[in-house]
Amino acid sequence: MDRKATLHDVAGKVGVSPRTVSRVVNDEGGYSEETRKKVLAAIEELRYRPNMVARALITKRSGTVGLVGGDMTDPFFPALAEGIQHRAREAGQTMFFASTGSDPDRQAEVLRSFWARAVDGVIVFPALDSIDQLTDYGQRGLPIVVVDDLIEAPNVACVLFDLEEGGKLAAQHLLDTGRRRMGVISATVSPPRRRHRERGFLGALTDAHDDHLPAAVAETDPTVSGGEAGLAELLSQMPDLDGIFAYNDLVAIGAIRAASASGRRVPDDIAVIGCDDIEMSTYVTPALTTIRLDRARLSYEAVAALGDLIDAPGERRQPVVLPVELVARESA
Repeated sequence: MDRKATLHDVAGKVGVSPRTVSRVVNDEGGYSEETRKKVLAAIEELRYRPNMVARALITKRSGTVGLVGGDMTDPFFPALAEGIQHRAREAGQTMFFASTGSDPDRQAEVLRSFWARAVDGVIVFPALDSIDQLTDYGQRGLPIVVVDDLIEAPNVACVLFDLEEGGKLAAQHLLDTGRRRMGVISATVSPPRRRHRERGFLGALTDAHDDHLPAAVAETDPTVSGGEAGLAELLSQMPDLDGIFAYNDLVAIGAIRAASASGRRVPDDIAVIGCDDIEMSTYVTPALTTIRLDRARLSYEAVAALGDLIDAPGERRQPVVLPVELVARESA
């Protein structure tokens, strides 16, 4: 065809009404599976391009949502993003991805771009010091689901894991296995108010004994090399360290590597617990004891919360706090 195909061209090709083609394009139902296949085949053959902008003007929905992540190199996030994309697709939405590296300026650019493209809503793993930024977009009317943080604002819902409980579980497990000289490795990308893991861990040590158990704290990048550096810092503070709770599994793996390099056995000399339960945690030696975060559950709850915000804008919603569990393997 010398001109662009139209909806009427597709209808004529299949032998149905233009309204039927429109219902197929917009996934509205009211047609047979055979008709749907024929319409989709004609769309491909004629290279028909639906005018989604016109559709958005009529429905006030673009059918697109955004996912704003922090560090795409962290194995936890790509697996989670896949789950969110799957859930969004089931809801008939197209997902756009962007990564900020936890930089609030980059996050601002991403949100501006999504706002200009009239996405229906956004799921955000927030950058550092970006509460005001997210609150502003919520007040503008953009539905936002914040993961792993608490923000009270219109059009903003929060979904997070009970990481403070995770820290308590890690501390109790180390105590139960006889550890008494322990440390925690925090992450530089996590501001003090979001350090729920560490608060739970250190609080549990205090609650378990009247004679406050000593605890060392190190802060590092949330990576394998960061874990190596974190262990070195902990050992400089407490040479007889015998138990560690790490910010995530990558940090824990780095700590295990550094412990082995220093001649310390895991778990005999130092027990190590991670957080996330990424796939890699079962394949390292020794296999990693960790706090499991259910990515499938988080994907479901985040997409569901976003759908609720889109359908009922302006409402304030209670945060969804997801349970965690300790998975005991060989490292602790």
